[in-house]
Amino acid sequence: MQATRLRCLVCRDTLKLVFVADRPGYPDLGPDAILACTACSARYPVIGGTPRMLPSEHRERLRSAYPLAARVIGMENVGSSDLDGDLAVKQRTADSFAYEWQQFGELRDEWSKNFAAYMRPHSVRGLAGLSILDVGAGSGRHSFHAAQAGADVVAVDLGASIDVARRNLPATVLTVQADAERLPFEPAGFDIVMSIGVLHHLPDPQRALRSIARHARPGGHVHVYLYWLPEQRWQRALLDVVAAVRRATVRLPHPVLHALCFPLAAGLHAVFVAPGRVLRHRPRGRRLADALPLKTYADYPFAVLVNDQFDRFSAPLERRYTAEEVRRALCDADLEDVVVLPNHGWIADGRAATSPRAAGTPRA
Repeated sequence: MQATRLRCLVCRDTLKLVFVADRPGYPDLGPDAILACTACSARYPVIGGTPRMLPSEHRERLRSAYPLAARVIGMENVGSSDLDGDLAVKQRTADSFAYEWQQFGELRDEWSKNFAAYMRPHSVRGLAGLSILDVGAGSGRHSFHAAQAGADVVAVDLGASIDVARRNLPATVLTVQADAERLPFEPAGFDIVMSIGVLHHLPDPQRALRSIARHARPGGHVHVYLYWLPEQRWQRALLDVVAAVRRATVRLPHPVLHALCFPLAAGLHAVFVAPGRVLRHRPRGRRLADALPLKTYADYPFAVLVNDQFDRFSAPLERRYTAEEVRRALCDADLEDVVVLPNHGWIADGRAATSPRAAGTPRA
């Protein structure tokens, strides 16, 4: 375990491994080890191969999820920065994605091409030898392909989906359960900090963006994916309908919503995806196929369409942005050379300044 990367949430000092179990640990067997701060009394359990670096406001949830580890989790004050409302939304969001990735988290061959598209303008080959922090790793699929490319990867998630990531990822990848706004690392420690499809679900995306951006080294990159706000009026009207429906679906038990997503996905597949698959192989039908909604799903199995409908209707919060809003968000996080690219949403990449910005100097 790369424990040397980790820092105490209270005093930012280094941690040491003070206890190792007699047998390998799994989430149902209690802690594998304890990471103890070398300067204060804070301690953090390692469960199922993953350090659980959570501030005190998340610790009760951790004790409930891993009762056999409760005696070493403790309830020390390890920092609290959330308002009660933010905390509730974060936990509901984490629970939603934990269920999602437990159901849909298997790795697929198609994710290799998908990862390359999400990483533009970086090339996958260019990731070799770089240190990458994946914030909101989910099932770990982006971390997996970054590690395959030769990067030194740390994968972080707030909820139990980190256990799915741990199962999917090689031992060389460090998985950490942590809050994006309370990351247990030294600032400026990574070549690339990426957060794919996460920030738009958080209570304060700009605050979270500034938090993760602190961990890119000078000259390093912050790389995010955000939902876009469509330009067409009919598309925005459709999203308004989806948002109205979501106000009800987020209150449904996850297994019930999961079941409802199958007929919804089947209808969308029959109306849009299946015709698109046929039309794109015919010279006269390619233009129409390109104009169809959901055309991207023609390249994926049906389960991916079901997965994305669950994602759409289960997350408590969802924000959408114009390209200019995305650019402004990265500039406001003190990032330079900002690039915004379309990919069924916005891929945005910015470079951390190589020197502090002088007072009064405008951002790029």
